[in-house]
Amino acid sequence: MSAMIWVIDDEESVRDVVGAMLRELGYEVRLFADGEEAIKAYREKPADIVITDVRMPGMSGLEVTRRIIEIDPDGVVMILTGFPSIADAVEAIKSGAVDFLSKPCRIEEMRVRIERALESREMQSRLHRTRLLAWILIATLPIWFILGVLLARLLQS
Repeated sequence: MSAMIWVIDDEESVRDVVGAMLRELGYEVRLFADGEEAIKAYREKPADIVITDVRMPGMSGLEVTRRIIEIDPDGVVMILTGFPSIADAVEAIKSGAVDFLSKPCRIEEMRVRIERALESREMQSRLHRTRLLAWILIATLPIWFILGVLLARLLQS
């Protein structure tokens, strides 16, 4: 199953081009003209990755990022902007974005960045499951210890 990627940009031509690039890479794509509409949809069924423009009328891409991370702390948001600046990049990362891309973005660069973001998300999920399993094992150690002592006594009798 391919990842679902949302593109949020107020410029229809940008949405269409980025959407076509992502479809060519084999991803499922959903396009949004504004952040409010995307946030409402994200509450119902989150995307695997959200790619948003920084500067949009109404809700900015940085606000979209903050809101998505509030809804889903493990959400993956990438910023795509036509006006890259160090200040915007720093603010994007502080807001919870995992990457910051400049327009125009080559398809190969986008593929690599998306794959890296998806791999990172998968690693975080595995780490979470491993930690949970470790805590379960630690919590059950006293039970296994007691059962072991009882079994040893039964075998000695």
